[in-house]
Amino acid sequence: MLKKLIKEEEIRPKEIFQCYLELSRKDARKFNASNFKRIPCPGCGGENSEKRFKKNGFQYVLCSNCGSLYCSPRPSEEDLDLFYKTSESAKYWSEIFSPAVAETRREKLFRKKAGQVHNALKEKTFSPQAICDVGAGYGIFLEELKAFFPSAGLFAIEPSSDLAERCKSKGFETLQTTAEQSGIWKEKFDLIISSEVIEHVYSCDRFIDSLYQLIKPGGCCLITGLGYEGFDILTLQEHSNSAFPPHHLNFLSIKGFKELFQRAGFSQVDIWTPGELDVDIVKNSPMVDEFTRVLVSRGEKAVTDFQSFLQKYQLSSHVLVLARKK
Repeated sequence: MLKKLIKEEEIRPKEIFQCYLELSRKDARKFNASNFKRIPCPGCGGENSEKRFKKNGFQYVLCSNCGSLYCSPRPSEEDLDLFYKTSESAKYWSEIFSPAVAETRREKLFRKKAGQVHNALKEKTFSPQAICDVGAGYGIFLEELKAFFPSAGLFAIEPSSDLAERCKSKGFETLQTTAEQSGIWKEKFDLIISSEVIEHVYSCDRFIDSLYQLIKPGGCCLITGLGYEGFDILTLQEHSNSAFPPHHLNFLSIKGFKELFQRAGFSQVDIWTPGELDVDIVKNSPMVDEFTRVLVSRGEKAVTDFQSFLQKYQLSSHVLVLARKK
């Protein structure tokens, strides 16, 4: 039986997603670029990079050492925090976009991801008893994890007051703050999970160090995020809807992810790219390339087999990292 891949339209309906992107473009123009700060590579920490492309007035550069893509210079951490609290695009995402796709994403993404987490940990004979989702949003992922880890305590860290209340209403003990400000829960958890947060943060080092501090010795960290070396982002470059600052600033390479986690003190860093959307995203783009056009013309099996190839060889833009604290 042919495996059925997720379609972009199912989790990012075009009309409301385009509205979100337009609000993001307008929000980007409100930043004062003269206050931006240059940063080293968020992956390997290297200082050498070359300009890649500009988007919404933000400069993306490519690390000369590890091949990670990132915005530099960028707004200060304080300006980014204010942006996520007050911007029109952030408000639209939480009040319009997310509620509209919540149940579809539960079925198509979070339920599947919870199974992937369970299987990955089972292979390592690791059974967590205290799990925390950092950037928990509506708490949907925690609800799906509960089915696979029924005896585990489930916790949430969420900076949005509205979303933190949603998590509390579902019975999850919740800390309304960011990972970087969550020291009160130091070494409280066997497993820390964070989904699609790392591409947003000012400092990847500070973010991963904060996750490390939340984990008990011998515990695990599992994050998902966007990687630069995925087929859709490599193909579309500045035309990719994934590259839309000021929301998405960091697109690490596989090497960049590994070095970032190792620098924080993690060991046994395993990386997968289980994404299903790369080909569909390129196919739907106005900038679709000739290779993808011909690939799609070969039929659904050809697309599915090619997406499986991208998954197998770490060439999808959806990255999953599992690492252990010594």
